[in-house]
Amino acid sequence: MSASWKPRSESLVALGAVAASLLAGGCTTRSTIETGSTAQPKVAPQMTRPVMRTEPSTDEEMRLADARAAASEDDYDTALRIFRELLQENPTLADAYTGMGEVLENKGDIELAEPAYARAISLDPSDFTAASGYGRVLEALGRSKEAIRALQRALTIRPRDLDANLAMSRLLLASNQGDGAVAFAERAIRVDPQNGPAHLALARAYSKLGRGPDAIREYETACELIEPPIDVMFALVNAYAAEKRYREAANAAEALTRTAPTAAAFERLGWSLFRLNEFKPSDEAYRKAIELDPAYWPALNGAGVNALNAWIKAGKGPDDPLRDEARAMLQRSLRANPDQPKVASLLLKYQL
Repeated sequence: MSASWKPRSESLVALGAVAASLLAGGCTTRSTIETGSTAQPKVAPQMTRPVMRTEPSTDEEMRLADARAAASEDDYDTALRIFRELLQENPTLADAYTGMGEVLENKGDIELAEPAYARAISLDPSDFTAASGYGRVLEALGRSKEAIRALQRALTIRPRDLDANLAMSRLLLASNQGDGAVAFAERAIRVDPQNGPAHLALARAYSKLGRGPDAIREYETACELIEPPIDVMFALVNAYAAEKRYREAANAAEALTRTAPTAAAFERLGWSLFRLNEFKPSDEAYRKAIELDPAYWPALNGAGVNALNAWIKAGKGPDDPLRDEARAMLQRSLRANPDQPKVASLLLKYQL
């Protein structure tokens, strides 16, 4: 269904209405009889215009229920067929457009779901399901400003809807409206104080605003309530680091290496331990990261700087293997990512 699609039945109804109005005028004849009496005018029979209803009739409600039941069992073809049949008969049936939008969204056909939701809202502006669904598909289509407007409509209808508040917080955060993102995330938490994603949304909003301690508190709460996604664990490590809480950063990074033993996780552990002046375990973590990904340049930098510091402390001997190790690691890092002026500066400064 394209954005310009209109049910064929609308055109048929319009044509029928025009025909009915023409026929309703009729053609009257009046005959004068010699007796002087006047015959009664004859009026052409009037066509009955189909009654269009936004609200479903009893029969339509039953068929809508059949379509929803089919959709709940992932029988999308049957559901769409019923919705389309209903709209052919009654093009102003808002619930059918909403149901069609939901099915198309669930199928992943968001470009087709968008005009279905839009039509539903135009017919019934108080339809929360259509308004919130419209916001979701607009967000998925990258039309953030329109998505925000759709969600504002949805929240006007149902201000305490958890998902709509979270979606609004997410959209505002993505558009650099941090204060607004905080407000909607806080409302979501008031709706459900034990909702992990709500605390996570608030943590991200706080972090965006530079409210580090508040962000850490919300990240920690989210991690207690849900199995945190990997990106959340990384965010928590970085939040601890930004507040110079390096021991907690190291602990969180170590937990992350157990959950997701990636080069990035071990690099964060190595960095946190370096900040704690625990150079040997720091180097071990960096080496593990390089083992997992030989081209992971942040870990190559870490190993190179550890070797460089050790060489400097040992007296900067020209034939010291530590010097060679530092040079090798930093050069590998530059090959992996040439856009590192600080690394290039280190190589020149110490003539590596």
